[in-house]
Amino acid sequence: MEIGTKQVMMRLMRLIQPAVLIISTTALIAPCPQTRLSSSLGMTKSVVVVSPPGGVGEVAVVKAAEMGSAVRWFVVQSNTMKSSVSFSQDTLDTIEQAGGKVELAGADTQSLLEDPDALSAVGTWCGSADSLLCADDGIQIVTEDENQKLNEEQQWRDALKLASQQAGKSITGRKVAIVDAAADEDEDITAEQKKSPELFGFVFGGSEQSNIPKTISAALGGQVTKLRHGKLFGTPESSPDFSAFVGGPQKNPIICEEYTRRTVRIDPTLSITGNQMMGASTESCRHAVGEAAALILLDKVQAENGIDVCVSSYTGNQPFSLELWQEEFRRVDQMLLSGEEALLFSAAFSSVPDTNRLASWIATKWAPAVLRTYDIAAIRIGARPVYASLVSDNSVEIVWQQLVDFESVVAGKMRIDVKNDGITATRLGGDASKGFGATSRTPLNGESVLVRRLGEAASQAIEKGLANKVFQTNDVPATPSIEPTPKKQEPVVPPPVPSAAAEPPVTPVIDESGPRQTGARRSAERARGSRQRKRVDATTTPEESKADENAFQ
Repeated sequence: MEIGTKQVMMRLMRLIQPAVLIISTTALIAPCPQTRLSSSLGMTKSVVVVSPPGGVGEVAVVKAAEMGSAVRWFVVQSNTMKSSVSFSQDTLDTIEQAGGKVELAGADTQSLLEDPDALSAVGTWCGSADSLLCADDGIQIVTEDENQKLNEEQQWRDALKLASQQAGKSITGRKVAIVDAAADEDEDITAEQKKSPELFGFVFGGSEQSNIPKTISAALGGQVTKLRHGKLFGTPESSPDFSAFVGGPQKNPIICEEYTRRTVRIDPTLSITGNQMMGASTESCRHAVGEAAALILLDKVQAENGIDVCVSSYTGNQPFSLELWQEEFRRVDQMLLSGEEALLFSAAFSSVPDTNRLASWIATKWAPAVLRTYDIAAIRIGARPVYASLVSDNSVEIVWQQLVDFESVVAGKMRIDVKNDGITATRLGGDASKGFGATSRTPLNGESVLVRRLGEAASQAIEKGLANKVFQTNDVPATPSIEPTPKKQEPVVPPPVPSAAAEPPVTPVIDESGPRQTGARRSAERARGSRQRKRVDATTTPEESKADENAFQ
């Protein structure tokens, strides 16, 4: 290591000493120029991750390292909430066997916000890499003072964006930002911050506050791929606190949601029809979001640079294989490039045993339950979905009605087509005689709710046996073909010919006499074991019986 690099590293360690994270293991190594050289020679992929401790950032780090890449993880933590990073022994063994590497360093918010030398040292430590990831999952301050909580969380975000900005200066490859889908259009700028910006943020130099990027995407710079998630749940598997059972092993164990909701769906955040593909009720597993980010960073899936997609989790206990991930991203890419503006939803199955049965279930069970939810029933202005009907053996229509001149008019429809390999949803026009014949270019009221619930319907159809999951080659091992061994033919012996003098077969006589035939009655007294009361023989006289009793005494 050169003298200048060594001095910079000593400066970095001195500035961020309170937050440096050290784990003694062969899988985690100290920064060295060899890792950067191997990336430049194409021997292995190098990834830089900037995030708070734990959460989606930790999952992405572990998944990328388990795929054989060299990961440098810069951890940004709060001044008031100190935390450490530790991996389980199984995770360290898996990373070592895969040939992956993880380098750790970190700093607190005060060092990053107050000292400019700390920021420059962050950029030097991260160096050049093939891809960069920034995630804000884990920013949470526990305090009773609401103003203090908002202020410290905003400082945490500002420090995270500044660190990501420094790390992104020397990285020209893929850049991914993991953000909350429920946030504002500006990702992490809430309405309260827009109303009173002076209340939030850490002002450490007057005009220097304007140097803090507004969003994570702006901090990364260039073309950024956005990976959005719903309400997060789950603990990273690499954490020593992770358990596959709720409450630990019990007599009647309950498997955690991380293993019972493994089915993943990828959708464009804003579809070409203008629908928001994620709502407040949508949930995402940290395992799925982190793995999706790692696959994008390492170019394991077909994802156009700069796309904006969202990840949602549904019920399913089968692991999501690489083939399914590739199929999901391929479907999203085709959806964005198809240009079919009326296509709202599509889900693929390996097969549908009975399309009419699945269509009937959608029309009579699923659709009425969704139409009775608060999100649909609370629509009071304009058209709203009213009922669903089975228009053919394989098609269901959900009808939107609107009151025009005290008359109910069909304003639009959604047609759900059930095929042998999947289901699709399409937007249609309404009553042409009333001026609603053309297909609407804007989403209908409540349409986004139905589109999101269709993802749950596809998962429920697999659980109920109405459709079969997409076939995975990894699930069915190849069975070697074994030629049957020809059996040795035995000599045919002709059956013996019966002689004429043979006696006819004797039919055994079956005694059909039983308790009922012998005259015994069911109420008669029966023997009940060794404790049976000693009976007096009917032939014994009372005098003999009394003599026997005296003899016994």
